[in-house]
Amino acid sequence: MGKLDDMRKTAPGAESIGVGVGPQRQAAVGAGQHKGVERLIGGSSIQVDRLTRDPSQPREIFDEAALQELVESIESLGVLQPLRVRWDEELAMYVIIAGERRFRAAKMAGLKSIPCVIQEGELTESQRLIEQLAENIIRADLQPVEQAKAFRRLIDLNGWTARQLARELHIAEANVAKALALLDLPESVQEQVETGRLAPSVAYEVSRLDNPEEQATLAERIVIEKLTRDQAIAAVQAKKPGRANATKRAKEEFRLDDGTRITITGPAAAAGRDAIVAALKRALKQAHELDQDTAQDSAA
Repeated sequence: MGKLDDMRKTAPGAESIGVGVGPQRQAAVGAGQHKGVERLIGGSSIQVDRLTRDPSQPREIFDEAALQELVESIESLGVLQPLRVRWDEELAMYVIIAGERRFRAAKMAGLKSIPCVIQEGELTESQRLIEQLAENIIRADLQPVEQAKAFRRLIDLNGWTARQLARELHIAEANVAKALALLDLPESVQEQVETGRLAPSVAYEVSRLDNPEEQATLAERIVIEKLTRDQAIAAVQAKKPGRANATKRAKEEFRLDDGTRITITGPAAAAGRDAIVAALKRALKQAHELDQDTAQDSAA
């Protein structure tokens, strides 16, 4: 059982007033509709100006279109899921542990107060970060580089390995490794990932190059030429030390039933079957375009 599981067992109200197993709850008695129901102590309506974001919150970027949709929902139905907050004596404010997106949308909708569940007791920076990461990962809200930076912070705070972090967050170790690899890329490449110009999976392939200048150059080429992940893999392997001669010699040949032979050479052949299939698809597309050009010339 990881730290996240332990925290969920002791958190008052968890993420919702209707959930929780901490000492803040009291059992409801009665039959019928009250059977199996527990009332919680700690649910409060807090004025918006008494709430503030957690400065260590890993999420920095909020999708404006999605936020506006939430604003419209709140204007129509109100805030359906309470925020989870903690009191900060130094700030004299309630700091949001979970629910910053709802907080922002509620402010935009003009709400004066928001339903909240107050966390009793102290949470360490690591515990807060784990909860915030868990919420954002489940919702797929974090940008890839934001997530990678949060992973790195947790590793540094706890002295964990990537494997320990993956176990604590219940995610695949390979996903942690790929995320952390983004932080080894030049800032210009990280920015391309953040803006959506470069897919994280493709950026990970670029990170396999050791030279930052080559990484930046290849990333720019991928964006400009709109290369696929398979093409990016081929380009990376072509640049690997000791791969140049192997790339030149690499060849894959296909023989069809009618005696036709199709030969693939170059980076795609060296990169493997996925890259070969991608190259064949591009060749087929070019053949169709050539056929269309020929038909247009004939019609003219």
